[in-house]
Amino acid sequence: MKLKVLVAGVIAAAFLTTAAVAGAVPNPPEPDPTGSGWDDVNDLIVGSGSDTTYAFMQGFERIYNQANGCDTNNSTGSATVGQCLTGSAQGQTDARGNWDHDYAVSKYPTGSGAGVKELQDGKVDYARSSSAPAGAGGGQSDVNFWAYGKDGIVVVTFGNRTTGNLTTAQLASIWNCSVTDWGTLTTGTPNGQTIQPWGMNAASGTKRTFQGFLGLADVNAGACVKKLDNGIFPFENDVKQLNTDPGFQANNAIWWMSYAEFKAFAYKRQDAKVWQVNGVDASNASVSNGSYPFTRFIWHVTKKVDATADAATENVLGASGGKGGAVRELTEFLCKGTGSHSNNLFSGLTNYQELSAIYTATGFVRLPVADRTNGICKFQAGVA
Repeated sequence: MKLKVLVAGVIAAAFLTTAAVAGAVPNPPEPDPTGSGWDDVNDLIVGSGSDTTYAFMQGFERIYNQANGCDTNNSTGSATVGQCLTGSAQGQTDARGNWDHDYAVSKYPTGSGAGVKELQDGKVDYARSSSAPAGAGGGQSDVNFWAYGKDGIVVVTFGNRTTGNLTTAQLASIWNCSVTDWGTLTTGTPNGQTIQPWGMNAASGTKRTFQGFLGLADVNAGACVKKLDNGIFPFENDVKQLNTDPGFQANNAIWWMSYAEFKAFAYKRQDAKVWQVNGVDASNASVSNGSYPFTRFIWHVTKKVDATADAATENVLGASGGKGGAVRELTEFLCKGTGSHSNNLFSGLTNYQELSAIYTATGFVRLPVADRTNGICKFQAGVA
């Protein structure tokens, strides 16, 4: 185990020297006198789960993998090539990046629920989730949830259907099949236009969150809810699969998707158009302040033994080495504020600035200060 406190004094001195030269206010070292997840060995860690957060996490992992760390043994043929130099050979003093040069990678999406289950079963090292912790009875006492951003869920239609406003009650009546005609819902629309609500893959966090907003146990359960021609429900956020399905009626269909994905990826949204919900438009501002009715957090999920909160700080406690330690440090990197990041080795920007660009590129909103409990994240422990 490498103690962060051992390098803290050297780091502080280096910061003071830099500040004196550049006239800048120094960033403090990470306040972890009890140790870290570093062990001077590169570990490969793998994440799985949400489609909605897949692109963000790929961008985040790239920045983490690029982050500065220890000086490495680069001797060809050495048994420890690529690992951290130790003792007096180690010249690096900045412990704010990815010290071990661990490398993180995300598997192709399977859905939030499937990813969390893979984590619990030991098949992956961390998970992506676009739905909140399950709560009592959900069987999640072994995992922790770290919200790092916000998203909305938007209701969309296609073709020549004119958008307007739908209430939560109206949306519930569409997906429970008690209202089946567009003429019943929108003023000036003639009767005889049968609403075609589409379902979503069962493991999707976007499905689970949407049905919670509507007060339905299963948004796929209604007899009127459509599957694809192959007999399965469509994967979330990708309109292309609807457009190519023989049963898709563009002018009558209605679906829902991530607002972040809608904004960021035109190829996935195709010709989808967004409706108001309860008279409120989805926007970055309405998602950030929660005034948009269908607002949610997006989550990074870890095993409790690997990463857990250190009271109300940005510091992360947990495993002291191996893959668990690597997950601990990955989580702390995700949740720490701007003053605790070093510069990206490729751009010269701070890694916090690099991550800000990824939020923008993938459509998500950073957590506002009021929602944060640990650094820039909101921490929530899973329960049995």
